[in-house]
Amino acid sequence: MSTRWPVHPAPVTGEALTSWLRRIAHRYGAEVEDLVLDTGFCISRPGDLDVAAPEEFINQLAGRTRTGTDTIRAMTLGGQTPWLLDQLEPAAEAYTTYTRQLAVLLPRGRRRDRTVEDWRAWLPTDAGWQHRACPRCTMESTPPCPYQLAWLVPLLLSCPVHHCRLERHNGPVGYHDFWHVSPGRPEPRPVGAAIRSMDQRTWQALTTGSVALPRHRVHAGLWFRLLRTLLDELGATIIECGAPGRLTRQVWDRTGHPVRAGQGPWRPYEELSDQRQLQSLEAAATAIHLLETRAMTCPGREAEVFLPQPDISRDPGSTEQTTDPTAIRW
Repeated sequence: MSTRWPVHPAPVTGEALTSWLRRIAHRYGAEVEDLVLDTGFCISRPGDLDVAAPEEFINQLAGRTRTGTDTIRAMTLGGQTPWLLDQLEPAAEAYTTYTRQLAVLLPRGRRRDRTVEDWRAWLPTDAGWQHRACPRCTMESTPPCPYQLAWLVPLLLSCPVHHCRLERHNGPVGYHDFWHVSPGRPEPRPVGAAIRSMDQRTWQALTTGSVALPRHRVHAGLWFRLLRTLLDELGATIIECGAPGRLTRQVWDRTGHPVRAGQGPWRPYEELSDQRQLQSLEAAATAIHLLETRAMTCPGREAEVFLPQPDISRDPGSTEQTTDPTAIRW
């Protein structure tokens, strides 16, 4: 294999690093491990590169493919810090720092601070990684089919392009292209407007760095923390919720799922089963929809970012207001 890899597919927007490496390797009749070894590195599991890739490896890859290092770095979860997650290394106060700065459904200070060992925002435990993919993305591409970085973590319920549910597949990550020849491949299942809107915003955050909310545009880092706060509030125990707990119950009743997705003792979202994570995401989408349609009002300080634009008409005798007092700065 030559020093440069002149023949290689361009990365797809939002693609995971090992997905791109797998497609490059396919061009040369090689495996991902062969490409990594050719750069002078050795990895135990190719999927580890999707979490964090060594900086020198990124530099080597950039030189051989003539692709920018920022582009390659963004194809890893580590490249999404400090927006998606504060840091890759777990810290004792990481959970409280990430999930307690904002409040939507519950008043600020209602949820008690928690210490969760080895916790990283959005990243499942070693045994909890789920392999999901979009059936339409898969069937509209040629094997080896690209897969998205966001498919590796419980961030999305649906494909933001085709608006159908992401479906779980068995086998190694990235090998969902067997659906091309599988008689039992899943049929695309469309999602409702609430899920579509939430997932579209998450996709905006991942790909553009900001999200358009009803009143103003917010930084991607704020969106991820708003969404993670909602999930934490929806999973809060009855004792933590107190009287405002009727609001979280109202959301769960709308989804048709059990309150707190049926969990007993409290566990962080990242440690829940796949089914409970998906139900919790659906509850978050429902809560946002209820707020935006004014079907529900909440005492959380940040609930107002989901409210529709206020009436900007003014009395001719009043002073014009030029700034939005509810604006949140990241």
